[in-house]
Amino acid sequence: MTPHVAPRAPRRRRTGAVIVEFALIVPFLALIAFGVIDFSRAYGQMNALNSALREGARYGSKIRNFVTTDYVTAVKAKVQHYATVYGFNGLDVNRVTVTVNHSGPIDYQYITVTVTDHPIPLPILTNFLGVPALTLTRTVSYRWECAGLTFTQCT
Repeated sequence: MTPHVAPRAPRRRRTGAVIVEFALIVPFLALIAFGVIDFSRAYGQMNALNSALREGARYGSKIRNFVTTDYVTAVKAKVQHYATVYGFNGLDVNRVTVTVNHSGPIDYQYITVTVTDHPIPLPILTNFLGVPALTLTRTVSYRWECAGLTFTQCT
């Protein structure tokens, strides 16, 4: 006695429809994938830029005498160095500003490092869709370590 086998239903031919559906969907999937890659790279560069500004402001907060030291050049060099260390090689130092703020008495001095309108490129999306680069403006402030002290107390 052999078991009863149900007859198979005839297969419909869909090979052409599958290829057309695949061709319609692939560009959107590629756009999503490359968009995620581009924005992930931009986010990493933004974090590197933030870290470089933070390290530059921290370095500037340790400068003992703003009168005898060219603190602006020193802090910008430190920001450039840390940007390279953190993997952000495209830093335009001309967009970085360094200021010492007096927001009250002398013991409330802060050193502020700011980058203004720095472009973060999106190379894949720019080449295919013409998406412009992102522009970042970031500010980091640290309290000066010698705030409120005289020059002899600070050195």
